[in-house]
Amino acid sequence: MKKFYLAEVTTKDKLIHQGVYFEPKKKGKVALLWVHGLTDNFYGDMGMLEAMVEALSGEGWGIASFNTRGHDVVSTFKKLDTKSPKGYRSVTIGAGYENFKDCIYDIEAGITFLEQQGFTEVVIAGASTGANKVCYYAGTKKNPRVAGVVLVSPISDVPIESKSENYQANLKRMKQLVKQRKGEILLDNVSYLALTPKRYISLYEPGSVEDVFDYYNKKPKLTAFSKIKQPLCIILAGSDEYTDRPVADILSVFKKHQRSANFHSAIIPGAFHGFGGKEKETVKAVIEWIKTI
Repeated sequence: MKKFYLAEVTTKDKLIHQGVYFEPKKKGKVALLWVHGLTDNFYGDMGMLEAMVEALSGEGWGIASFNTRGHDVVSTFKKLDTKSPKGYRSVTIGAGYENFKDCIYDIEAGITFLEQQGFTEVVIAGASTGANKVCYYAGTKKNPRVAGVVLVSPISDVPIESKSENYQANLKRMKQLVKQRKGEILLDNVSYLALTPKRYISLYEPGSVEDVFDYYNKKPKLTAFSKIKQPLCIILAGSDEYTDRPVADILSVFKKHQRSANFHSAIIPGAFHGFGGKEKETVKAVIEWIKTI
C-alpha cells in the first residue's frame, strides 16, 4: 500500500477543501487530478486512487484528489472570512445545494496545488458528475497547465430521470418555486437525493449548463465537449447501470463531436458505473493513453 498525504486547498472564492496527495520518489512533469462524482468525496474513490498510485508511481507522476463543493448530499464548509474572529465562517453546500458553474473554482484549486508541488503538466480526470465538471472546465477555460482531459463514465442524468412518472410535473414545480424565490429550499421528495429546486433543474433539465453530455438528443450539441482541444480520453463502463442505451451508441456520438488532436476511448467490459472490481483495467487504459500525450 502506498502512502498518501492529507492536503488542503483554498479556492478562488475562499472555500477550503480537504483531500489526498501522492508524491512519487522521483518527480516527473505530469500529475493527475481526480474529480469525484455526485454526492461522493475524495475518500470514496480510494480503490481507484490506490490502483492509480500502484500503476503510476514508477512513472514519476503525482496524483491528487480533493473534496469538491458537491461532496456528500449536504455538508458544512469553512470559508475564509477576515471579518470573523476565527478567520473563517461556516457555509452549507454539498451536492444538494451546489451551483454547478462553481466547479471551475474547485478544479482550478486542485491544478494550482499540483503546480505548487512542482508539476508542470496536469491531466484532469473526472468520474460521473465529476466528468461533467471536468468537461465544462476544459471546454470553457483555456488553461495551458492542463495537458490532457479524461472523462470517466460521462453519462447524462437527464434520460433516465425524464422517464420517471412525475418528471414533467416535478420540473414544472421546481421552476415555479424558483420564480417564487424558493429555489434554495432543500426538498427530499423529488429525487433520490435531497436537493434544491435550482439543483434539480441543473441536473435534470435538457440543455442546462450541467447537461454537457446531451448525446440522447436527436441533434446533440455537446457544446462544451466539442470545444475541448487538449488530448482527450473517454472511458465508459460496459455494463453501466445508469445508461438508457448501449454504451457503444453513446461513444459513437462522442466520437462524432470530439475535436481533439489526440482522442482515445475505451469501453471496460463488465464494468458498472463506478468501475468497482475493474479499477486495474480502467487505470491501465488511462495510463497507456497518457503516455501518448
